[in-house]
Amino acid sequence: MANVIDEIASYLAPDLARVDEHLGEILDSDTALVREVGKYVLSTRGKRLRPILAMLAAKVFKYAGEDHTKVATALELVHSATLLHDDVIDKAPLRRGKPTVNARWGDDVAILIADYLFSHAFSLALSTSVSPKVLSIICQVTARMCEGEMFQIEKRKALLTRDDYLRIVRGKTAYLFSACTALGAILARAPEQQVMLLSAYGLNFGIAFQIVDDTLDLIASDDEMGKPHWADIRNGKLTLPIIYVFETASGKDLKQLTECWENGRDPDVIVPLIEKYGGVQYALSEARRYASTACEQLADFPLSEPVNMLCRLADFVVERRN
Repeated sequence: MANVIDEIASYLAPDLARVDEHLGEILDSDTALVREVGKYVLSTRGKRLRPILAMLAAKVFKYAGEDHTKVATALELVHSATLLHDDVIDKAPLRRGKPTVNARWGDDVAILIADYLFSHAFSLALSTSVSPKVLSIICQVTARMCEGEMFQIEKRKALLTRDDYLRIVRGKTAYLFSACTALGAILARAPEQQVMLLSAYGLNFGIAFQIVDDTLDLIASDDEMGKPHWADIRNGKLTLPIIYVFETASGKDLKQLTECWENGRDPDVIVPLIEKYGGVQYALSEARRYASTACEQLADFPLSEPVNMLCRLADFVVERRN
């Protein structure tokens, strides 16, 4: 399935190259530390799914301008900035197998470079031909991401319900994916109904993506994850496979799980219970359902290469291993 990303990256190669140019210009600061840390942040980026989604959404409507690369860059900057903040909040030592910025340079540098990226994301949004709409959506999604993080902190010592979990997933992850696909359509001046459909695609895609991401912590190897597996259990992060076991276990199993979760969270106790109750299988089935719902939003669009690629990406997120 990794070939799907490679194929789409090849299709978008000139656009992705322009995104990289924008990022290079932004990080070409007079301050050496900004250049150093910025280069490191770029070197630890993932699959560039957010700019890819924004640009594919624009191409669904045969957009032929230049602003889609600016918007895609702004969205990548927002994503990178929020990861930097997340790593500080979580005191994370690793991301994608490399030391985090906060582990390498300290929390102060991580927070400041994140704020630097946010400011340039807003500046790029203002430079587009539909700048008020673009900036408004990016500001809204940034606020929602902060609210998602704050809600997670608020619930830090509580047993999350499934609704709590999905609220966090929407806030921290899915709304940004939704903004990506909506903004691509808005740039192309698509009809409002089609903007809403692509926004819904992105939201469901994002939920599927995060459910799988959380599930991989239980089933992927350290090399695949780029960090020690079972980290979510050790850190007390309740994800859908574990929530499902809390909801379905009973008797001594529920008592054992509850006591273990409240007293050290030993993976050797918790993981067998997740396996016994099929927590991973349940979570992945839910991810597939959301991915399928994402594809359903595209049913009324004329068949085209960008539409096909969006559907294939939804399949990719539930089959990936990293």
